[in-house]
Amino acid sequence: MNELLFYAKIVLLIVLLYDVVILFRKPEEESKSITLDFWKEIERKGINGLLIPCTMIFIISLDYIQETEIYLSLALFVLSLVYLGYPRPFAFGKNGILMDGKIIVKDRILKAKKTEKGGKISIEWYGWLMEKELPDCEVTDTILEEFKN
Repeated sequence: MNELLFYAKIVLLIVLLYDVVILFRKPEEESKSITLDFWKEIERKGINGLLIPCTMIFIISLDYIQETEIYLSLALFVLSLVYLGYPRPFAFGKNGILMDGKIIVKDRILKAKKTEKGGKISIEWYGWLMEKELPDCEVTDTILEEFKN
């Protein structure tokens, strides 16, 4: 059973490393860009800003109770905090929106609307319809202006 948990942690480590690495993606030239701070990122993550670190603390606790090495679990905890709160660029350029290290192409944006906390865009993402929250900033204002119905 310990081997299975170890391999599960390795898979989670690879996924978190990928997610953290793409956060360093730079905005395209001549795009309107802003860097969001730690607290704004945590606010955007919503309940996941609390659940992800709590899950990692639970995994560390299980390792401690089972008297196994906690180094891998500690690395997962640190990576999850970096993923949640690393100040990342939020940009809108000629090709689309750079958000959370991913580029949302303009063709996939169906509509945008203003909300109390900034804005919301409806997008087609790998065949699924989904909505993404946008923070309250001048980049969001530009996006809302571009995709006004």
